[in-house]
Amino acid sequence: MLDKITQVTGKGQSQGIQKTQQSKGSESFAQILENQKQTTEVKLSAHAQERLKQQNINISPQDLKRIKDATNMAEKKGSRESLMLLNDVALVVNINNRTIITAVDKARQKDKVFTNIDSTIIL
Repeated sequence: MLDKITQVTGKGQSQGIQKTQQSKGSESFAQILENQKQTTEVKLSAHAQERLKQQNINISPQDLKRIKDATNMAEKKGSRESLMLLNDVALVVNINNRTIITAVDKARQKDKVFTNIDSTIIL
């Protein structure tokens, strides 16, 4: 569908501006965006990859799916940074970027203090 919008300039002159609209069935933009987010996988930051390697932590595909689902849930609740407790591993996840920022195994959680988070999810 092609719409033509007339824009009036400060001197009373008008300019034609063309705008195209594409729609996918009857889905709204918000629905399409939500569907895209639901299918977007969670990434690992370089720091998180290094921590997982150093601490010999393995995250299975099933665990990644649980983390992705928890990320979707946290996003719906308005979270930005979430602490996710997965078995004996604590993960800090940036919800907007869908990125695992860091990982700490149980043996290294001696301080038991996590800062700059706004939610906690137990998986």
